[in-house]
Amino acid sequence: MKNRNLLPFIALILMVIISTISCKKDRIETPQEELNEYSDVNSYLDSKKQEEQEFVITGPSNDTITGNQGTKIFGAGKNCFRDANGDTIDYPFSIFLVELYTPADMIYWQMPTVASGNIMATDGEIRIRSTKNNQDLNLVCPLTFWMPNSAPDSNMTMYRGVTSGSYIDWINTSNSFNIIPYGYEGMTTQFGWINAGYQVGTGSGHTLSFTSSVDDLSNVGIFIYFTGTDGVMQVYNRTSGIIPNGSIVKIVMIAVNSNSQLFSYTETRTVTSSATIDVSLSQTTDATLTAYLNNL
Repeated sequence: MKNRNLLPFIALILMVIISTISCKKDRIETPQEELNEYSDVNSYLDSKKQEEQEFVITGPSNDTITGNQGTKIFGAGKNCFRDANGDTIDYPFSIFLVELYTPADMIYWQMPTVASGNIMATDGEIRIRSTKNNQDLNLVCPLTFWMPNSAPDSNMTMYRGVTSGSYIDWINTSNSFNIIPYGYEGMTTQFGWINAGYQVGTGSGHTLSFTSSVDDLSNVGIFIYFTGTDGVMQVYNRTSGIIPNGSIVKIVMIAVNSNSQLFSYTETRTVTSSATIDVSLSQTTDATLTAYLNNL
C-alpha cells in the first residue's frame, strides 16, 4: 500500500524533470538572431569610380595630353614606345590615364595611400599606360607629366605603385617633383601608378578593429580617412593597419544588400589607443553617401 501511494509522487517528479530538460533543450536549440548579410561591395564602388581615359595619338601634333582632372602628359611621341618584342611602333597608338585627386576617388578605386604599412599624405594618384592593337607598350625614354595643385608641397616625392597581392603598395622612388605654377612636374620611365606623397606613419601606433552584433561585415568596404593629409587606408579582415598616435580619422563603411539598397556607417575619432569598435550599419542613399565622401 505504501509503495502504491508513492507512485503519483514519483510520476510528478518525472514530469518535472522531463519538462525541465525539454525547456533547456528548447533554449539551447533556439537559433540566434541572424546577422544582416550584404553583397559584394565592389560593383557599387566600380560604378562610382573615375573612368580610365583613352587618348589616341595619331602623330606629333597631338602627343600632348590633358586629362579630365588636369593631368598633363608631354611629348608622347612614338619613338619613346616599344612593343613586347622591343620593336619600334608607328602611329596610331593609345595612351590611357586614370586620375585620382580626391579621397572619394581613391576610395571608389580602392587605392589606399599606404607605403610598406605606413600611412602617407598625398596630393594625388595617377596611372599611365599605353597600347597598340590592344597590346601593352613599354616606355624607353623619360615621359614628363604635370599634376595640378594650387598649393604644391615641396615635401612630396614620387611613389610608384607595385602590386602586392590584391592591392597596390607604394614604393618611394626618392625622385623629387619640380614645383611649378601648375603644381607638380615629374618624369617617369615606367608606366603604372604614380603617387605624389610622403610618409606620415613611422611604424608605431594603434589599430582599429571592427565587429558587429547585427551586421555581417564580410562584404563591407571599410575605409579610414586621415584628416589634414588626405591619406586613405583600406581595412582588410576587419582590422586596420598601423594608425599614428593622435591621428584624427573618419571611418567610412559601405555595404549593399541583395536588393541593391545602400548602407553605411561613419564616425570621426581621434586615435590615441587601439580599440575594437562595435558598429551598426544604417540604410542610406547614393546622394547622401556621395555628398559625405565628396566633403572629406
